[in-house]
Amino acid sequence: MVNEEHFEILLTDVDEWNRWRAEDPALLPQLAGANLRNANLILADLSKAVLREANLAMANLKGADLRWADLRRANLVGARLIGADLNGADIRGADLRTAEDLTPEQLEQTHGDDSTLLPDNITHPTHWSFPFDAR
Repeated sequence: MVNEEHFEILLTDVDEWNRWRAEDPALLPQLAGANLRNANLILADLSKAVLREANLAMANLKGADLRWADLRRANLVGARLIGADLNGADIRGADLRTAEDLTPEQLEQTHGDDSTLLPDNITHPTHWSFPFDAR
């Protein structure tokens, strides 16, 4: 469930958002199900954010900090991910089929499974969990 205060701060000013996050590093932003379609989130600190089922389609996440973020079942279709830090991010069930600038190196640091949708030119990392015969 989206915390409206968190949502408003993020959409108003990413620099203000990052200052706010720095003041309380233990805070876990609650943005599950948020509609962040086309949002400009360049360099946003979204570490440990709950973005489960969020719509991040066409969002600009260039250089964003998504370490340990919960991106399960998030829509990242067309999202720009150049330089985004995905270390520890949970992307199980996320749709990344047309995500821009996504690299195999970024995916090596994530938690995914056979429900994670990737671009055709990128294979699932070997450490992801799969049911029998899924690969």
